[in-house]
Amino acid sequence: METISLNQLNIEVINLKKELFKIKKFLNEELEFAKGTEEAWQEIDEGKFRKMGDKEFLKEIDKW
Repeated sequence: METISLNQLNIEVINLKKELFKIKKFLNEELEFAKGTEEAWQEIDEGKFRKMGDKEFLKEIDKW
């Protein structure tokens, strides 16, 4: 069985917390994207969208 010092254990816990923070941030971003996508699909299903030609679409994108 491997022995680990208290200091080494503390360093490992800190590193794990850092990684968990990154994962949490990533998952929150993914959740926000999924919510936005779901809302967009609901609007499409409800007919709340408009059709436009390619030139009009490109003009609309320029506004973003």
